[in-house]
Amino acid sequence: MQISQLIAELKRSLGSHAVVTAPDALATYDADASMLVACAPQVAVIPTTPEQAATAVSLAVAAGLPIVARGAGTGIAGGAVPVRGGMVLSSVRMDLIERVELRSRRALVGAGVINAELNAHLAPLGFQFAPDPSSQRASTIGGNLATNAGGPHCLKYGVTANHILAIELVRPDGRLIWSGHGLPEDAGYDLTGLIVGSEGTFGPVTRAMVRLTPLPEAKRVVLALFPSVIAASSAVSRVIAAGSLPTSLEVMDHNGIRAVNGAYGLGLPEGKGVTLLIVEVDGVEQGLDEALEEILAICRAQGAFELRPARTAEEQTRVWTARKAFAGALGRLAPAYLLVDTVVPRTRLPFVLEQIEQLSHTYAMEVCNVFHAGDGNLHPLVLYDPRDPDQTQRAHAIAKEVLLLSIAQGGVISGEHGIGLEKQEYLPLLFSPADMELQGAIYTLFNQGDHFNPAKLFPLATPPSELGARRRERLLASRGALVPLAALQATLTDLVGAAFVAPDGAGLRVSPAHVDELAAVVAHCYRAGYAIQATSHGSAPVADGVVQIITKRMTRVLAYEPDDLTITVEAGMRLADLQALLAEHGQILPLDRADGAEATIGSLVATAADGPRRLGYGTLRDWTIGLTLVEADGTMVRLGAQVVKNVTGYNLTRLLVGSRGTLGVIGTVSLRLFPRPPASATLAIACGERERAFAILDDLAACRLQPVSVEYCEGVEGLLGTGPTLFIGAEGRPATVARHMAELRTLAVHHSALATLTLEAAAEQELWRLVTSIASGELPIATLRLRLVAQPADLQTALSHAATAATTHGLKLALSARALTGVAYLWVHGPTAELVPFQRTLEQHWPHIELLGGPGLRSERPLWEQGSAPELNRALKDTIDPCRAFV
Repeated sequence: MQISQLIAELKRSLGSHAVVTAPDALATYDADASMLVACAPQVAVIPTTPEQAATAVSLAVAAGLPIVARGAGTGIAGGAVPVRGGMVLSSVRMDLIERVELRSRRALVGAGVINAELNAHLAPLGFQFAPDPSSQRASTIGGNLATNAGGPHCLKYGVTANHILAIELVRPDGRLIWSGHGLPEDAGYDLTGLIVGSEGTFGPVTRAMVRLTPLPEAKRVVLALFPSVIAASSAVSRVIAAGSLPTSLEVMDHNGIRAVNGAYGLGLPEGKGVTLLIVEVDGVEQGLDEALEEILAICRAQGAFELRPARTAEEQTRVWTARKAFAGALGRLAPAYLLVDTVVPRTRLPFVLEQIEQLSHTYAMEVCNVFHAGDGNLHPLVLYDPRDPDQTQRAHAIAKEVLLLSIAQGGVISGEHGIGLEKQEYLPLLFSPADMELQGAIYTLFNQGDHFNPAKLFPLATPPSELGARRRERLLASRGALVPLAALQATLTDLVGAAFVAPDGAGLRVSPAHVDELAAVVAHCYRAGYAIQATSHGSAPVADGVVQIITKRMTRVLAYEPDDLTITVEAGMRLADLQALLAEHGQILPLDRADGAEATIGSLVATAADGPRRLGYGTLRDWTIGLTLVEADGTMVRLGAQVVKNVTGYNLTRLLVGSRGTLGVIGTVSLRLFPRPPASATLAIACGERERAFAILDDLAACRLQPVSVEYCEGVEGLLGTGPTLFIGAEGRPATVARHMAELRTLAVHHSALATLTLEAAAEQELWRLVTSIASGELPIATLRLRLVAQPADLQTALSHAATAATTHGLKLALSARALTGVAYLWVHGPTAELVPFQRTLEQHWPHIELLGGPGLRSERPLWEQGSAPELNRALKDTIDPCRAFV
């Protein structure tokens, strides 16, 4: 199709007003805020609906034109530049906030909705979309998704990926698909987590289902002034190490202060070296001042010479406006700046900043440091005059040195801006050849033919299609024909020892001692033609032609820096052992499981296990920051890193969480940790009837309290009987916990609850052990365990259906539900012959049911055939494991 024909078809399908062809108008789409390079497209389209976007994509693909999705153009890595011309698809008119569901805490929005405007819409309702990048007054939700944007408040609330439930994506053939159903847990692989941060290379995003967070009741903001940026960054490390986790810890050095003073009149001292640390804490009113004072005491001890509180809402707004808009104010200091976005472990901040200061002297260039210190997310800005070739060369030399320095200190080369054009040639400095090949394979799966945002992310000399083909060729060439079981047994015995290899029918069980041994075992099994099943303890039967790899001997701690709140362990580390180690340092992994004494970290990650505290802390999808994946031929691939922010390449870590060993064997896991809260308590409320319990939950969901767990139970033998009961947990400062307990008791009285009981210390721990036994405890004979997932607004109806079905089939039902998130665990006991009919009855109304244990009905579809986009899940399985080695 000729370009003239394409334009005519676009105008016919979308309307002339939606098609841009004038050269002057097209020039407005030739660059993003990075200004790295300018390349005008041949045509730009501005659809108003997802269907129009899909039509435009199908026409452009048919015409052979590449497609670059664009939001507001605020990206600063060159991600939205149409370097190969083609068609720019702008999302700015797909700007509808289509639906807000407060009880389920989610909203359906168009990709063109501006971040700040969404929050302006939500604020009167008492909610927010928590990610707040500095460009939020202009940036769109689609753009936030493209680079997994962060912002000043992601220290507490997380980055964009933590707040996206499902994404609508345009495929090359013009189909619109959803990555999930918008549920808190979706079947199949985590397509949503994979798409976030893919920088438009998987196709244009048209809509998203976003998670909403209640607005905090109160906040405190203090400006702490230090004599140097190194002193300020040292204070940040000490604050985190002391167990505080504020909402924000933002650093601005003397050059940043000079810029914002002139633009926003903050009146801060501008002496050489003077550095500002912005500290914010938020939550319920009680306990905030105490939390803030502990942080400020550390600041004083680390050399802060002045503390200035921003007492009013207006003062706080002015501070954050200055922080988020500082880049525009830098024009007062230099004609241009080169911004470098990297992440290092928080404890390495002082050293890295010392080195950046030295680079500034070495190259005789001014550097402005304004960054998200609490996340270790550096943003050195090299001030220069782009009209001077020598200055330009020196600025880029500093940028390269900072990238190399960050890698050397265990960091990554992008925390929130993406790779785009800016850093595509640096990717191999961080990734191994095998890492690059897996990244290329994923690109090719979604973007075969380079239709979407080509010539980005990957070095130009190594196109992703070549990388993916190289990986596939390697895996296919390594697969061997089936050898006799005895021969493989002898090989593995030589490798791991006779005590750790055992035949089981026509299969084997083998227990490697560490991750390197694991890789060797996998390689031998693959070459011998056997399928591989990873398991933590080897309790499952071994199928014919399968080697069951048991990881329980792999228990080493590979890296633990308590002051960074991160750890890397081998997959066989037991949860209870990990918790005991963390307790020695006043830290926790907030995952409560009845099987913690046996459950391993690898198995918990592989099954995306959750716990009652997911409301307050999130889940393993949010805490798993890195993995080592052993591929079928024994190659070890690194996914993620031991830092808390990372958009360097595709987020394959999230894809592996919940993959159940079907994409490879998890060898090591890197986790984000949390400080142990100084106080906690749980209020048990005997409700008497389900309707009363959910009336309490409706009020709780709408208020500003911030409980960490809200569990609804029925049929659970406990302190207040087996009737409908709520268990609501709070953590934090003693005053914070006391406020929660008092207000929750008032709420219970208001709804005429039968009784309440406050539990603390050992009694509280025993309660949660009992509650979690429904989800993860040992199953007696003739007992079925199911996980049912529904929207929180529909949970009461779902549980009523379950209770009715259990009565109909003559079964006893106990259940435990994360009541504000919609995840329920059902424990069903009775005649074995009635268990499967019960499950089938429930599935007729609630399809998102998973069998976790017992003699129930196993899904006839494997994991890669499930989800809202089974064809993509299937393609992921075929791409990552082309010989179907993992079962």
